[in-house]
Amino acid sequence: MKKQVFPLFVLFFCSVAVFSCKEKTKNNSKEHLFKESIDSTSVGEAGEVEAEVKIDINSEVDPERGQWQSPELVIRKFGGLEHKIVADIGSGTGYFTIPLARMAKKVIAIEIEQRYLDYIEDRKLELPIEHAEVIETRLTVEDEPNLHAEEVDAVLMVNVFYYLQHRVDYMRIVKKAIKENGLLVLVDFKPGDMPVGPSENKVPAPVVVDILRKAGFSSIEVDVKSLQYQYIITAN
Repeated sequence: MKKQVFPLFVLFFCSVAVFSCKEKTKNNSKEHLFKESIDSTSVGEAGEVEAEVKIDINSEVDPERGQWQSPELVIRKFGGLEHKIVADIGSGTGYFTIPLARMAKKVIAIEIEQRYLDYIEDRKLELPIEHAEVIETRLTVEDEPNLHAEEVDAVLMVNVFYYLQHRVDYMRIVKKAIKENGLLVLVDFKPGDMPVGPSENKVPAPVVVDILRKAGFSSIEVDVKSLQYQYIITAN
């Protein structure tokens, strides 16, 4: 009899252990969603691109970038965003998109890289429903912001301008997309050797101002003091 009881006991114990492991895996799957999406998104075609993606993905929780980027200061340039639609052009993985969604009526994250938009969609699963449903991801192509005329109340462009090729034409489209009395906030890197940002192709603030005027913007203000490595231009 004892020889029969012992195997049955072992079989019962193993069954309980397997069931427990399955339940633990099921419960933890949601907790690891954020980490898994980071790992899958950060796989680039080249080492340099992969490094840039990893930095961008971790930007929201990166205290070092927070110090020099000062996202709260940049967002304050808009004033109140309640009941307003904001386009975050060049959203990346949502460094600004996510906090904007806590303030605005709607945020359109615009990118030329689908993997960045996929990451934002994954991030939405981690947000409260009232913030997640505010975010729309929108794929576009180079030199085309993919915005309709008078579609938004505000446009944010951070670290995007030096990538543009046909800048006057691009900004004309942006200007038409902004409703009357709407606001553009443009942030980009100052010229010179700096520990962050691109090493070349930086566009000085006076050149940006001239391009914005040609594109139809007025009431242009330039802030070169608030950020250490970047200037902030507001225009409507």
